[in-house]
Amino acid sequence: MIKAVIFDLDGVLIDTEYRAIMIKADLCRRYGLQWTAEDYYRTAARPFATTIGRLFPEKSQDELNRMLAEYRSIAYVDMDYHRLAIPGVKELLETLRGKGYRIAIASMSPKRKIDQVLSANHWEKFIDLFVSSDDVERLKPDPDCYLKAMSKLGVNSDECIVIEDSQVGIDAAHGAGCKCICRREHRYPIEQRNADFYIDEMQEAAEIINNIE
Repeated sequence: MIKAVIFDLDGVLIDTEYRAIMIKADLCRRYGLQWTAEDYYRTAARPFATTIGRLFPEKSQDELNRMLAEYRSIAYVDMDYHRLAIPGVKELLETLRGKGYRIAIASMSPKRKIDQVLSANHWEKFIDLFVSSDDVERLKPDPDCYLKAMSKLGVNSDECIVIEDSQVGIDAAHGAGCKCICRREHRYPIEQRNADFYIDEMQEAAEIINNIE
């Protein structure tokens, strides 16, 4: 019996992944790097700080640090988290809450960002708790964030379902023993293999969960 639903944040609740990918692509082009589909796969849903070295292996650490600083100066300004909310999220949260499910977020984003997203969209009343990158040592695809969220919710993997959008997230959910619903991304190439279910609209998740019940 499903008792809890755990959401990823970026690419599931808010449309920041697409924005970040476009900023990375532009930055790479300006630094003379051909941006390929493989680069999308290597950087999507992964912190740019951990992937920039793989994109630019010929660059010194000082050069990489300057590029990363430039990326952050662009990516982290003018973030209207209300405008970036994925269509249908509020309605899905209302549906799940109305049916008595516990709801959590497990994200590689820091606590400060998750707080800002919840506040901007007035979603605090729907979310029982969240696990951020500040709360775990190992990030996705390691399952720690989902294991910790389940522990705090007081549920086991058979009582929980995850909603994700990226391969690292799907792998993390499965690593925690959870079934995973994947929100499809059609605008840019991203690996989304082996999820248990796929959706194009957020409200479709409620029907999937009902059918599992």
